[in-house]
Amino acid sequence: MIKRLIIFEYEDEIELFISRHGIDAIKDKSTRILALQPETQAYLKRNNILFYNTIKFFNNESHQDILLKSAEIIEPFRRLLNIRDCLGVKEGYNNAFVFYLRHYSILYLLWLIEIVHNAIEQLKPDKIIAVKWVCSPGAMDCIPRNERYLGLIVQKFAEKRGLQVELFAGKKKHYNSIVEKTKLLFLEIIKIIIFQINMVFFGYKSKGKKYVLYSSTSYNLTKVIQSLISKYDRLMYALIYSNHKAKDLKRMFCDDKHWNLLSCLPAYLPGIKRRDFLKELKNTIIRLKEYFSNNRQILNYKGIGFQELVFLKIKKSMIPFLLTMYGQTYYLDKFLRNKNPALVLSQMARGFLYNLGELASLYNIPSVLISHGSHVPTSNRFAYLEWGEHGLGLMNTHYKYIAIQSPWALRYLKSRPSNSIPIITGPLLFTKTKSNEDYKLSIKKKVTPEHYDKTIILHAGTPKPAQSLRPVVYETVDEYIENINSLIRAVEKLKEVHLIVRFRPSDNLTLSDFQELLVKSSCYSVHSKGTFEEYLTIADLLVSYSSTTIEEALQNMVPVLLYDRKGKYCHIEDAQALDPSLNINVDSCYYIDSEKKLDWGLNWLMENHFNKDDISASMWKRHSFSVDETVKLSSFFGNLLMDNKY
Repeated sequence: MIKRLIIFEYEDEIELFISRHGIDAIKDKSTRILALQPETQAYLKRNNILFYNTIKFFNNESHQDILLKSAEIIEPFRRLLNIRDCLGVKEGYNNAFVFYLRHYSILYLLWLIEIVHNAIEQLKPDKIIAVKWVCSPGAMDCIPRNERYLGLIVQKFAEKRGLQVELFAGKKKHYNSIVEKTKLLFLEIIKIIIFQINMVFFGYKSKGKKYVLYSSTSYNLTKVIQSLISKYDRLMYALIYSNHKAKDLKRMFCDDKHWNLLSCLPAYLPGIKRRDFLKELKNTIIRLKEYFSNNRQILNYKGIGFQELVFLKIKKSMIPFLLTMYGQTYYLDKFLRNKNPALVLSQMARGFLYNLGELASLYNIPSVLISHGSHVPTSNRFAYLEWGEHGLGLMNTHYKYIAIQSPWALRYLKSRPSNSIPIITGPLLFTKTKSNEDYKLSIKKKVTPEHYDKTIILHAGTPKPAQSLRPVVYETVDEYIENINSLIRAVEKLKEVHLIVRFRPSDNLTLSDFQELLVKSSCYSVHSKGTFEEYLTIADLLVSYSSTTIEEALQNMVPVLLYDRKGKYCHIEDAQALDPSLNINVDSCYYIDSEKKLDWGLNWLMENHFNKDDISASMWKRHSFSVDETVKLSSFFGNLLMDNKY
């Protein structure tokens, strides 16, 4: 009997297959189904159809292998790139080129190739079935659903291995390019008009005042702004991007402290500037193509070449993306030169926000990067590689100053020196909880009224889809779900313990799909609403893999369990390993590296950590700065922000 392997990536591919072959075709005993995305897995599970997820075909070695391969690929890109605009800004473009190409193209392709290769090796099918779509790369800063390479990868493997292959065409979406271009042009004209009006009104409103320019309302950056507002009454604040447009627009016109650049800088460039920059981009890509054509083994993995896919992404997506980034930088430069902020703040340096730091340096405007991420030193060489890439947009940038929020970030910086001047501020963006017991009880009754008298274990982390994979240091989505499922199975055996799973829905993993893929039990509840501060307030233990929530918990003296059932990574290196073969001490941070140890480890915590009345304060010292070690931003930049009229 011929063994068939059907690989589905998205739900619509299953529906397309069923419409052609009927549902019995995927229930055939000789058929194996591999479902790559959680939405596909949830669809199959609802219909009682057996399938494999990616766990079996993407193991610890897979993480390491694609990480090393991505480093090999990125090195010549980084070495050969030398993009510069007419303003003298360059590092932001080169940083963006490497980051977005690696994050949203190369790692995704390597992930697909690795999984298909391992599925063929382990399942040994005679025939593979998949959907083949027409390649049409979309936006550079993501991998849109229409950008599907699975069918091409399957076809290449089938040809290489001599396997039978059945590829059926996906439905292609048609759109009128002339209409779309007209819409974009009209939108850009509107943006330019609004920008010019913005410049006039802001000049009038800010006349005679100093102001701080900050990047976003996300990641608690508004907390920093509030601390400055309380210190400097007449200081103004200009916001680049808002998640709460209606609220910030109202405040823009009704409050003399705030202004909003309307969340969308124009991207339209004058003809000659666009032409010169485009010419430089095309010359750069010609050089890159020539290099990789002479070294074809670099863009080849497991015997599968993907050079044409990478350069198609560069041509269709990277060039328009960098042109837009240049346009935004061009208008941001106009604003900075004309309005001259006293201070610039940002929580990240990606895209034109990296260029914001470069422009600020060119005009001697103090700029501070306050990273929204967790940064830790590591002796794991694979984690060291990935955290290095991660840090190029959050720690090692062209911002003049870098806020150091924890001793772990300081240790990271010592292992990876930055040109930015460190300011030890303590936590600025991290969640701060209230220690009042009555408040904690009231929040417990609000969040989980049926379990307010139980020990609360909180799981928190952000599932990273294959389209934004960070090997080793982040879980894949399937690993994330399986780690939670194994935690549920362990908590189910404990008395008077309730597990709260803090979940953030996304386009790649909806709440309904996530709940479908979890094991059924009354020992846990999934929560996607409310503030993280509320959940951390009531947590007796936080469980996570590598989320920033780990440092937030430790800053608030909430014990942490780092859990990875596959044992490939430990985020805090000196965490106390929970292992029955070891002599274990009560600590602030623990680590379990396999599912076999989880039952024992949680029981040990219940008996030893939570039944101990006097948990020493010294356990938390290594995670937080003392008050004497830190400085407030308002004090550090006091002379700069202070107006003589105050």
